[in-house]
Amino acid sequence: MKLHHLCIALLVLVPGYLRAQYTPKLLVLNNAILIDANHRVPSAPKTVIIKGGKIIEVIASGSGSFPDSAVIINLKGKYLLPGLIDSHVHMATDPDGGDNHIHTMQILEQMLYSGVTTVRDMAGDARILAGLARDANTCQISSPDIYYSALMAGASFFKDPRTQASSSGGVAGSMPYMKAITDTTNLVLAVAEAKGCGARGIKLYADLPPGLVDRILKEAESQKITVWSHAWLQQAKPSDLVNAGVNSISHAPLFIHEKLNKVPEAWKKKTYTAEAWDKMVPNLDALFLLMKKHHTVFDATLLTYQKWAISDTTVRWAYEVAKRITARAHAAGVTISAGTDDDQEQFVQDEMRLLVSDAGFSAIDAIVAATIYSAAALNMQASKGSIGKGMDADLLILTRNPLENIDNIKSVDLVIKKGRVYQR
Repeated sequence: MKLHHLCIALLVLVPGYLRAQYTPKLLVLNNAILIDANHRVPSAPKTVIIKGGKIIEVIASGSGSFPDSAVIINLKGKYLLPGLIDSHVHMATDPDGGDNHIHTMQILEQMLYSGVTTVRDMAGDARILAGLARDANTCQISSPDIYYSALMAGASFFKDPRTQASSSGGVAGSMPYMKAITDTTNLVLAVAEAKGCGARGIKLYADLPPGLVDRILKEAESQKITVWSHAWLQQAKPSDLVNAGVNSISHAPLFIHEKLNKVPEAWKKKTYTAEAWDKMVPNLDALFLLMKKHHTVFDATLLTYQKWAISDTTVRWAYEVAKRITARAHAAGVTISAGTDDDQEQFVQDEMRLLVSDAGFSAIDAIVAATIYSAAALNMQASKGSIGKGMDADLLILTRNPLENIDNIKSVDLVIKKGRVYQR
């Protein structure tokens, strides 16, 4: 049966804001214009064939035939992208109770229908996250796929109220997913416990020396679990972490600690011109070269620093620094992912907008950051983040071209996750 002769209506839509979903056994997306890391300019019309939650073929439109049982969606004039990936969220850390179950479920559904099909949770209550991840990754709930971390930090960090909230009913610093690490810690057991709680990776957070970081990385490599890190651990600076072999480092303002021991007080109190900030931000070219050598992903998280700058003048320096460091790293060829660290008040589409408006990214660069590079932050680029045979069928269909205006990333027509179609 020729594709151009058939267009099956997938869903019967209802008025208002009700949402529908459906999983065809064989799904064919016809006449799609592909945009991803391998299609940096819009492709000629393609047909993408999906079965069992995977893309099984990408062919030129009009070149194939399919059984009557196939569900075929005509995407003529529409744009097909990989599903978006937020490389930095926190779903279960709020000490004020904002991460309650009802609110979290609402946010996860909103994220999915906006086009976010995967998130990396960067430390929280793994008892909650394990259940959410299981239900999300098996499509039992309307949610992006969730991959979460087990946190390791120096003992002093566990006075933080977020760690108390995430360890409720237990002892902060002694939970298998939230562990205080010292020179006497049994790292074989600590890493095994991190894996045992279902974590995709280990996150290093605060107050760890370079030697201990090296030991954690070696044990993690032995047990085959990825390690992520804040870009500065008070004792370990960014280059220590890159040399140790962490997969990604987070938060652009922390990069200044490669050259500076502390934030200059004048940055917090004075107002400077753009030209002055250009000169004051440290030169980090050597660090960027090191990151490229080690394929370290840079999780910049601009959005959260912009919000802080708006709410508190004493931290405006952080956004001035963050956007310049991110722009320079991008120009140097560092792999930069798109993460919000925003407690899900805004989604990764707004991080993409800032990458374009404030960090020198083109629209396609921002799309790559929020797809294949965010997949690389998860060490999952072999299965997520691009459109091709064998990749997960996590896809976003837009009605407007995002390369013409990055805000068109919000012109969502359909979202597909693991071959399941979601439509308002």
